[in-house]
Amino acid sequence: MSLLLCAATGPELAGLVPGFAPECFSASAPKSWPEMTLWPLRLKCAALCCITGVGPVNAALAMGIALSRAKAEGTPITAVLNAGLAGAFDLAQRPLLALCHVREEIWPEYGLHDGRSVTAQAFGFPQWQPPDGPAVRDRIPLAGLEALAQFGARHGDDVFLPSTSLTVAGVSASFARAADLRASYGADLENMEGFAVAYASAREGVPCVGVRSVSNKVGPRANDEKDFPGALAALTRVLPALNLI
Repeated sequence: MSLLLCAATGPELAGLVPGFAPECFSASAPKSWPEMTLWPLRLKCAALCCITGVGPVNAALAMGIALSRAKAEGTPITAVLNAGLAGAFDLAQRPLLALCHVREEIWPEYGLHDGRSVTAQAFGFPQWQPPDGPAVRDRIPLAGLEALAQFGARHGDDVFLPSTSLTVAGVSASFARAADLRASYGADLENMEGFAVAYASAREGVPCVGVRSVSNKVGPRANDEKDFPGALAALTRVLPALNLI
């Protein structure tokens, strides 16, 4: 059994796993690391890692490749830890550099669009109908931190803020868009890959744990409402908090 650690970009993976660099690639230039490639990791457990690329389409493709390749190579993935940066709708509730455990991912762009908003339940086709569970439309639950116990992880509930996150293909860049999403879905965070990673994992029956470091306020933000270098550095706290390194 193997744990898959995935992040959208090289800098996020480098923040999550300090000192990691694929063989033949420079640790000082993580932006040059190729996407959708599996590398082994030395943790307290058998682990693999992957850079998915940015956005839900890249993330879905990367997860399909990673899950099938690991199975073919005799190291099937039995849990996924998806980590990276996210914007917060309210920095008073989810401050900059806070670590958040995502309990549900929402895809607000799936369903019937009436010209003003999207309603998933009004659309006749779910994305997936599991044989023993509710249909998946625009929401998918993620696993609790206890899903990583098979690798010797502890829960770390005192470190992570429980959160709900939206996955979007277009980052919110206006006050109106940010306000509409928050009012419609009540989410705490906005990211670009989480739903796709969780959905691909669910289709394979693999639990997916989502962790995000808050890097910015969703929508337009002042200089004191963003800290991308700090949020990358905050990712170094994730694996120690879970007792995985």
